[in-house]
Amino acid sequence: MMLLIWVILPVLFVLLIGFYLYKKIKSAVEYFCKNLSHQKQKMMIFALLILIVGPGVRIYSAWFIGLLHFTAILLVIDVFVFVLHKFNKLNSKIAEKIYKSGSIAIILTAMIMGYGYYNIYQIEKTEYTITKKETVENDYKIVVLSDLHYGITLNKKQLSQVVKRINKEHADIIVLDGDLVDENTTYNQMKEAFETLGKIKSTYGIYYVYGNHDQNNYASSPNYTKKQLASTIKKSNITILEDQTVTLNQEISLIGRKDKGDGTNQRKSIKSLTKDLNKRNEWIVLDHQPLEYQEVQQAKCDVILSGHTHGGQVWPAGLFSTVFHFNELNYGQKKMDQMNAIVTSGIAGWGYPIRTEHHSEYVVIHIQ
Repeated sequence: MMLLIWVILPVLFVLLIGFYLYKKIKSAVEYFCKNLSHQKQKMMIFALLILIVGPGVRIYSAWFIGLLHFTAILLVIDVFVFVLHKFNKLNSKIAEKIYKSGSIAIILTAMIMGYGYYNIYQIEKTEYTITKKETVENDYKIVVLSDLHYGITLNKKQLSQVVKRINKEHADIIVLDGDLVDENTTYNQMKEAFETLGKIKSTYGIYYVYGNHDQNNYASSPNYTKKQLASTIKKSNITILEDQTVTLNQEISLIGRKDKGDGTNQRKSIKSLTKDLNKRNEWIVLDHQPLEYQEVQQAKCDVILSGHTHGGQVWPAGLFSTVFHFNELNYGQKKMDQMNAIVTSGIAGWGYPIRTEHHSEYVVIHIQ
């Protein structure tokens, strides 16, 4: 399935895009280069096709994302022009030249990609307020940070600035909700990320659950081992919760779940994790992926915090996720009886330093 999603389908997609762009480039060359011989036109067509589509074969590159946007915009323009032709509304030679050149699609793609690059670095603070149980005496402030994918965007200096911002929150609990590093993060970058995050100050500490990328589940030659990762996290004064619970101040119970996409597909049920917890406490589930909401709700948990979705990151991924229900919640807050579900879009992004859907964020939750 992973081979189909991440290799076969993208390759087929690039081939389809290549065929469509070949037609567009051929039309443009024949229109603007009428004086060239047929042989020279063919050489120009294939040279331009390789120049435009070639870099897009690397599906983990920003060029691939730009190519998708460029193709989509061209298709929309084609439909628009087709309708105008049907009603004889496109008789201008200037309009025909602009259309054939693809300049509008080039400009719009450049604008979208420029916005996406700018947007991924603009880290916002998003706040939610949750009503605590009547049996919980004190108010609490929780900061949630996920999906850093360190090495894609933020460097040490930029991450340190985020840490300074979070320290000003004077949080009671810090939650690192998975995918802080991934397969592209080097060993030194991994150490740098957790050493920097370990400087976040809080009353009751920093708690971490693994995401589906942290432990190099998709790498054939990992840059660091699971043992090295766990050791680095612990040395940074960060507590790992993997199918484990911890009770803070005799009122807050954190339930850290093993990620469902860790490669083993084996984790304890939410009922087994909560069976010995004090029912008067606020039960807060930390699960990287927004899954099993019904089970968590039936177990009488109060809050579930997740990341993973990136809020879509690159449009229209989030739209598809919501429509086809890839995740139980793509972004934001959802109330289910006594349970509050919150999904953060994450502080950065995966794969590409581009974010055209939603924003980068850290989340501040007030339990009061």
